[in-house]
Amino acid sequence: MSDHPWRQNTPVEGRHQNRLNPPAARSLAIGGLVLMAASLNSLVFALLPLQLTSPDWLLRVINALLASSLQLLLGILVLLVARMFHGRDLKLAKRLDWIEKGARWWGILLLLSIPLQIYAGTTSIEQQEANENKNIMQMRQTLSLIKTADDESQLRRVAAGNPSLPTLPPQLDAAFPVVKDRMVANLNTKLNAALNDPSRRNPQRWQSFFADAIRNGIQAGLLATAFFRITKYHEKAQKRSRS
Repeated sequence: MSDHPWRQNTPVEGRHQNRLNPPAARSLAIGGLVLMAASLNSLVFALLPLQLTSPDWLLRVINALLASSLQLLLGILVLLVARMFHGRDLKLAKRLDWIEKGARWWGILLLLSIPLQIYAGTTSIEQQEANENKNIMQMRQTLSLIKTADDESQLRRVAAGNPSLPTLPPQLDAAFPVVKDRMVANLNTKLNAALNDPSRRNPQRWQSFFADAIRNGIQAGLLATAFFRITKYHEKAQKRSRS
């Protein structure tokens, strides 16, 4: 028999001191669930309306995924703390089993967002540049048609087939050559503005995209690592509880 009986009671007393009472642990778990639900709120709204073929929609969803992941991670950590302080709550343990599986898939989703963002960003910029080049080509074709117009009827047909040109009134307010010169000058101004657009000539558009892609890629990698670590920690905790 030990000469110091208080030493035998120390582990049990320590466990009781480090354990929250069940109501406090449940309140902590509810707080974690509320954090998780709030984190998914912005992601759900970013998904709507569904535009699976739109690169801009995909970029919006990826940004919402990264923004909600940190809050989701905090919510899971709060649940793990509640589980640690109240290990006998079987309902909480079952919830954590499902959350642990979801954390693994969430980490995989974060890793997949890195190449998806590169694809969506490059596709969006290429589509934007293609639309700009198409617009410039259409303005040049329209300008050529206006210059070759010989009378008012031809000029009206050109104006009616191009929404970028002002609608001609039923009765011209000036002679045909004057109206024609106005339209040519107006269209030349728009064409020069499109050709001299700084965002079109400057590689800043691509530089901004690559900076965002690198920053978001690092953030996605760190968050994915954290979710995978939660999965490993939960598996180790389950093995200890079984042993």
